[in-house]
Amino acid sequence: MDVITNEAVNLSVSTYKRAAYLAIRDMIVELEIPPGARLVENDLAARLNVSKTPIREAIALLETDSLVDITPYRGATVRWLSTLEMEEQRFLIDAVELPAVPLVVERITKPELSELGKVIRQMKRARAKNDGRTFRRLSSSTHAMLFASVGYPRLDRFITALTGPAGERYDRVFVDNFNDTFDLMLELAVGRYERIKDGDAQGAIEHVISYRDQIGRLNSSRLTDELVAPFFGPAS
Repeated sequence: MDVITNEAVNLSVSTYKRAAYLAIRDMIVELEIPPGARLVENDLAARLNVSKTPIREAIALLETDSLVDITPYRGATVRWLSTLEMEEQRFLIDAVELPAVPLVVERITKPELSELGKVIRQMKRARAKNDGRTFRRLSSSTHAMLFASVGYPRLDRFITALTGPAGERYDRVFVDNFNDTFDLMLELAVGRYERIKDGDAQGAIEHVISYRDQIGRLNSSRLTDELVAPFFGPAS
């Protein structure tokens, strides 16, 4: 399956490599370029109005994001979603984040909590508007904001990698298509914020585990749904 090109997009970011990466990443996360599609450098260069060099460099970055597979003689294709990867994603997020929650409660400042509260309110507005794209990006931001307060740079990088584009693509499939999952994601974020604000680390951990378990069961039960199944391919 090749990429279907649309009208050219003028990149607004000053560095073409970064701009190309962000543009293609968003198209993959939003399923505008579906799993299994081949990334044709000439087509993407024409669409983004750049040379092939930043496209090639962007594709290499997308491989590190686990969004693209690059194989000899075939080139780059968008990775299929995978049930194993979905389960691994949830396991790794819990393994990295949950032990750090007590440190978040201990170290997060009032200004940081205030900024996080603003993001939570924005998430509520995005849910009210059924704006999944904005909601998913805000959700990723809450992870980054919470655990940045710990002050461990490698922890920040791990969490960004886990909750970044690869995770957002799964949320694009499940959160955007099912209201109950959408609501559970919001309740998870709100409850975690409120418990951390109250200084209740154990309560925040238990809340996250409970809601992630519910979301995981729902997602697993929907793998054969017509809104989900087309994105899970041979690699699942």
